[in-house]
Amino acid sequence: MIPFADNFMAGAVLSLVLPVGLLIAIAVWYMIAVRRVPGDTPESSSALPPAEIVAAAGDSVDHITPADPQPPLA
Repeated sequence: MIPFADNFMAGAVLSLVLPVGLLIAIAVWYMIAVRRVPGDTPESSSALPPAEIVAAAGDSVDHITPADPQPPLA
């Protein structure tokens, strides 16, 4: 079938080399992608916005009125 993998040793080597090669290819691609990110890109933060932005947002919604009445529960 495959002329270069017709014995047990070739199959064993291929079963080790192919996943390792794929892992190396993914690592190289990732490093290239990381280098392409601009240096001035801000890091994401889960912190709240500064107080000035919160104050400028105005009053918050304190209640919501549904447009249609709720159907009765069965």
